[in-house]
Amino acid sequence: AKATGNPRFAWDAYRRFIQMFGDVVFGVGKSKFEHSLDESKKAKGVKADTDLDTNDLKQVVTKFKMIFLEGTGQSFPQDPWVQLKAARDAVFRSWGNERAVTYRRMERIPDDLGTGVNIQAMVFGNMGNDS
Repeated sequence: AKATGNPRFAWDAYRRFIQMFGDVVFGVGKSKFEHSLDESKKAKGVKADTDLDTNDLKQVVTKFKMIFLEGTGQSFPQDPWVQLKAARDAVFRSWGNERAVTYRRMERIPDDLGTGVNIQAMVFGNMGNDS
C-alpha cells in the first residue's frame, strides 16, 4: 500500500496472489476462491470485484487464507523467499505432470532434458490507464 499509495489496489493484488499461488503452487482449486469471492460480492450486493472496497478486500483476504489453510494444512506463507522457493519447486514438479509428458512425447523432447525457471520482477498492469 505504501509503494502505490493505494491500499485498495494492494489488498486486491494480495488476494489475487493468494488465489493464484494456492491454485498453481499448491493445487487448491481456483473455484473455491472464486466461490468465496462471489459470496462476498453477493453479501455486499455488488456484481463486480471492483465494487469491493478496501475493507471488503481485507475480509476476502482473511477468507482466502482460510481456504488456503483448509486446502493445504498450512498457513499461507508470509516470507517472500518461502513463496519463491515453493513456486520454483512447483515448476520443477510440473515436468512430470501428464500434460508436460504428453507435450514432450508429441514434440519429441527428451524426458531427461529437464526444465528451467526464470525469476523476474513483475509490473502492475491494473493500476489504471497508465500502468
